Amino acid sequence: MKKTKSIVILTITALLIVFFGVACFFSFSVPNSIYDYNSVFSSISKGIDLEGGYYAVLEPKVDGDTLDQETLDNVISTLMQRLSNKGYTEATITKQDVTNLRIEIPDVDDPDEVMTLLGSQGKLEFRDSSGTVYLTGEDVQDAYVGYDNDSSYVVVLSFTARGAEKFADATKTISESSSKTMSIYLGDQEISSPTVNSQIVGPSAQIEGDFDYERAQSLAAVISSGALDIDFNISESRQISASLGDNVIFYAEIAAGIGLLVIFAILIVFYGGMGVAASIALLIYVILYVIILALFPWVQLTFPGIAGIILSIGMAVDANVIIFERIKDEYASGKTVLSAIQVGFKRAFITILDANITTILASIVLWILCAGSIRGFAITLFLGTLV
Repeated sequence: MKKTKSIVILTITALLIVFFGVACFFSFSVPNSIYDYNSVFSSISKGIDLEGGYYAVLEPKVDGDTLDQETLDNVISTLMQRLSNKGYTEATITKQDVTNLRIEIPDVDDPDEVMTLLGSQGKLEFRDSSGTVYLTGEDVQDAYVGYDNDSSYVVVLSFTARGAEKFADATKTISESSSKTMSIYLGDQEISSPTVNSQIVGPSAQIEGDFDYERAQSLAAVISSGALDIDFNISESRQISASLGDNVIFYAEIAAGIGLLVIFAILIVFYGGMGVAASIALLIYVILYVIILALFPWVQLTFPGIAGIILSIGMAVDANVIIFERIKDEYASGKTVLSAIQVGFKRAFITILDANITTILASIVLWILCAGSIRGFAITLFLGTLV
């Protein structure tokens, strides 16, 4: 009866591993359906080195000797806010050649929108057709995408108390003029010119137009983030193909599969039944790991992130080896099988716990203090060790 129960449990476990393994790593067309199934692994957010995207280098127009680092940090903060408001939460900005800024944004569909987002510089002003300035960026508290009564996209402006008063006066004056146009400028660049048909009183207003979501979000991001403290030239920009990343991911999956098979074979040869149990546990670990990576939106897979995954799997294998060796030592000392397993696991566990806590702490430090690809490595290592 006990043997039958074990066979049933192993069979069910094997079927579940196969089912979730296919769900995690294989994409395929669904028979008799217009939809395709995309694997869990494919849904993990990927960095610019794997997914492709866009990069640009901004060069300040001022002399580098007169540019202090605090001003440059303020510019980075403003640009990051613009990119984050636009939905590019995985974008990175790093200093290059002391004063230049290198911006990398994965998975960009419209490079022109990105150029507008990065190139919009100068003071934010609301002007009439004659050039009279009524409001500045200091009068705008926030800007975001909303919907009008026809469910069309609009940009909603939220004003400060003083800004609301200025806007009411401006719209009254402009609505009574011949042009009825209020132009929104960022520096010398006109970013919008809505028509004002009547006075608008209240803490908020909306800009209507033939917006799609991308254009509305870009305009809102530029308005809400305000002006850059200094002007830049975009000295270099290029869209990066994802073909390299696709090839790397494909061959990495093949290499990982071969590597796991070799690990399973070594574990089984050296440790017999315990090796079989370790192989099953390792498969479950890998599946859980991939699901966890896909669940968290702030996980971004990069080349260093893949290294973090490999290191995590290596630590999982190492933990099994430490446990098995302790069990063998206890069994060799004359203990029964059950006693050797209990004592060996207990003594090995402290060593494993110490190593994993140390790794988690190191990954947290890297996560907090670093950015870009190093942070990607820290996140995958942290989650892998935790799992």
